[in-house]
Amino acid sequence: MTTTVGMLLDDVHTRAWDLCAELEDRRAENRYGERGLEVLAVWPRLATAALRVLDAVPLEPAWLDDMGSVRLVLGQVGRGVLEATADNGSAAASLKPDPAVGELALRLGLIADLLVGEKPARTDVDRAALEGLQANVVSIVHAVATVSLPLLQDRDHLQAPRSVLAAVKARTERFAMIPAERRSGRYEDVGAVTSKSLDAAISTWVHATVDILSSRRGVSQAALQVAAGDALILTATAGTVCAAARRLGLVDADRAAVATSALGAAHAAWRRPAAWPETVRLEGVRDPEHVHASRQLRKLVTDNLRQGRDWLPPERMADRFDMGLLLGTMRRGVHGVGNVALAHFQALDTLVRGRGRLWIAASAVTQAAYRGPTTIEAALRHGWVQMPLGEPAGRALHADAKHALDMTTMALAALDRTAASVTTRQSDGGLRWDRARIVAVETTDQPVLFETVRSSPLAGFRAEQRNPIQLGGRPAPGPRR
Repeated sequence: MTTTVGMLLDDVHTRAWDLCAELEDRRAENRYGERGLEVLAVWPRLATAALRVLDAVPLEPAWLDDMGSVRLVLGQVGRGVLEATADNGSAAASLKPDPAVGELALRLGLIADLLVGEKPARTDVDRAALEGLQANVVSIVHAVATVSLPLLQDRDHLQAPRSVLAAVKARTERFAMIPAERRSGRYEDVGAVTSKSLDAAISTWVHATVDILSSRRGVSQAALQVAAGDALILTATAGTVCAAARRLGLVDADRAAVATSALGAAHAAWRRPAAWPETVRLEGVRDPEHVHASRQLRKLVTDNLRQGRDWLPPERMADRFDMGLLLGTMRRGVHGVGNVALAHFQALDTLVRGRGRLWIAASAVTQAAYRGPTTIEAALRHGWVQMPLGEPAGRALHADAKHALDMTTMALAALDRTAASVTTRQSDGGLRWDRARIVAVETTDQPVLFETVRSSPLAGFRAEQRNPIQLGGRPAPGPRR
């Protein structure tokens, strides 16, 4: 069975929640023992693994990434700032690292390994998916920081590392509070795939199609039409698999019904872009890589999920595949269609709004201002002319591409919502279990990262001075009164 990022996230969140519950029980019984030092010893591994996941998929443009403060504090923890600030660092080093936290670090490292090779998140679809992935990772760090602080509360020699963990908790809280329903995305379905699998075919097709549609010289009528046809097939395939999973009781029935309906609407929206009008022409040379990727994708869908002219029945599909993994493949496939839909719309937007790219049959020109002698002469010999700006045929192509993009975006959002359960639980430490994910709850006693000093009510703009706490050393003594 293929291990995916989503499966590892399910496991790491479950383990983190169990760890939080165990430490809360120990706190109630006041029996921590040396657990605080054991947890402290494994924090560098946890921080390094989380940082690897955050850096695995770059965000472009880079200025949209607001994880800088989290990366800074995790980098300091990963470089050993906790041991450096502890008075008895040698004693902490001699203890065996806490195995439960070590398992969390191990699984985060595996997630980072699976994400190696993913292209930067440049589209809105990928950025939203990356935001969810980062929230899932940061919420693990936030949960461990939340339960680590009470372990060090009554130890005077560990107050400096405790202040560092308080900073970790404060800086990760905002991201850990992102609702669970906004965290699902295509990165959860990334896994180790074989070269002849449907996953590999979808990935190859997405990259080849986006590349050709983004190329000003390479885009052609055939590339646009083939891309739309492939999107038509993938949305139909995803709708069929989702309906089969619903019939077998593997997903929530209401959510699956909404997703199936949305996928049906997206499938219908791609029909018009796939049927290119006969009166419009965009010449170009076919790209062999794109043609091969399209043929391979269609062949694998036909060989694995079709039975003659019909789709496989749900029972036969379940016998042949792991339906959970197949549905995950379809989620990633629809996210790939989302990327293709955006590239398809941007290409047509440039072609329709630009000059001298699209050609139209001279007899099909409808604007009277452009029916001059040249156009009339071309129409008499059944010739072609450059499409004028504002021509209804061009506007129709543009509107169809925009409609396909909108319907695909709605479909992938609906399909993502079938990924998680709806179980909700609350802990005493400011954490909530929601849809198989840990979500932070806003607390009123959040430790403040800055110390505020007020001199007098009449000091004007100098009434408030902020002194940042240094993370790498002991807290500075308070101001003199």
